[in-house]
Amino acid sequence: MSLRLDAAGESLWLLPDGAVWWPAARTLFAADLHLGKGAAFRAQGQPVPAGSSARTLARLRSLAEFHGAQRLVVLGDFWHGAEGLTPALLADVTTFASAIETVLVLGNHDRRIHPAGLPLRAVSGSLALGPFTAAHEPPAAGTPGFTLAGHLHPAVVIASRAGDRLRRPCFVRWPHALVLPAFGGLTGALTLHRAELARQGAEVAVLGDGEVRWLPRTA
Repeated sequence: MSLRLDAAGESLWLLPDGAVWWPAARTLFAADLHLGKGAAFRAQGQPVPAGSSARTLARLRSLAEFHGAQRLVVLGDFWHGAEGLTPALLADVTTFASAIETVLVLGNHDRRIHPAGLPLRAVSGSLALGPFTAAHEPPAAGTPGFTLAGHLHPAVVIASRAGDRLRRPCFVRWPHALVLPAFGGLTGALTLHRAELARQGAEVAVLGDGEVRWLPRTA
């Protein structure tokens, strides 16, 4: 089950996979794929299983096909590191980006290593898309307009009455911005404190099993 979010006069849909669908523009947003991270770790002798990047691209392809997306906007950190830019990954990305218009807002992991010659558009800084701004780093509080961003890999902890604790990736919606969870399979997450988010006027939508749900503002 997806969640509708109204912002800047448009309707966005927060998807259980951690992406955002903007139906009026036939545009899918995702953040922090970190493609090639497993290969980069393996190149350093770490026993990380292969296949994560291929699965990440397959998930994106399925989402795009399901929604009939005409454009994908990646909100930074498409790549992880130079050692992960293998010929196989570059071939997979070429096939992927040849099938759907792909725009990459360069993130901190991308800026020094993004390879030339791929059939996707790379943008430095931020990108204006109608009433929205697409960026990698979230803007400062009070920034005009409404920005979709990544970078934080946000997650929150949910506690049960019995004292059990569960950390889940989430969307965070401030008055001026929406931060997406990391989409990649090997990305990790930054735990944000729900009480502090509430003081900032932020709302949290947590990813569950095939659904997205708003959490109460108080922790």
